[in-house]
Amino acid sequence: MEKGLSILRLFDRDHTRLTLTQITRLCRLNKTTAYRLVNTLVTLGYLSKNPKSKVLRLGFNALVLGHNSLQGFELLQAVKPLIDEAFSKWKITIDSALLSDLELIALYRRESSSTIFFRHPLVSQDLHARAMGKAVLANLPPSKRDDALRKIVLTPHTPNTITDLGDLEAELEKTRARGYSVNNEEFFCGLVAIGAPLMNHQSREVIGAVSFDYALGQQTLDKIIRDHSAVLMKMANTLSDILTITEN
Repeated sequence: MEKGLSILRLFDRDHTRLTLTQITRLCRLNKTTAYRLVNTLVTLGYLSKNPKSKVLRLGFNALVLGHNSLQGFELLQAVKPLIDEAFSKWKITIDSALLSDLELIALYRRESSSTIFFRHPLVSQDLHARAMGKAVLANLPPSKRDDALRKIVLTPHTPNTITDLGDLEAELEKTRARGYSVNNEEFFCGLVAIGAPLMNHQSREVIGAVSFDYALGQQTLDKIIRDHSAVLMKMANTLSDILTITEN
């Protein structure tokens, strides 16, 4: 079962089609085992094989499984109404994500038509360059934060990306003090954001983050902070209350 799931995990938006040879190499399986597992997944409908090229892609049952899992995910159902309500009122792009190790897993997103479009990843690793990422890092316990900062690669995505560890630590200190983070074109040119942590109030641990995203041409960063930072923090606190109840 573990090996079969490892095969299914290879398929994502950037890897929609794979050959048996690629699967064998990526999963470090021998050819006989890979062939048997792939054929089983094809028979069950979780993979689909082109009869001529033999190229494999996700099958219909994988789509059904993913859809049912998403719709049945309690945390998604908990946050969706509140984010929808805020989106209807403010007409701004709202992102939410949950923390898993040093990755943010996308939870729910409402996108304004005026926000710059980019392929928003399901899994975000560049926490230093994102509003939600900095909100999470700033609210980790000191020992976990220090450990995280030792592991994170400060990859530059734009000229504004913070790539100096000392500068990042100073930015995280500001974030903790004011209650929200700022992303000033640090991941994508022309896109700014403010973020706030989602907390489990019972365990007092950060479990994710929420952000408001804007195209820079819409309004200045100072105006965004002045008009919406308090709204964001209030929303994050309410979402944290809901997630705490759901998780516990």
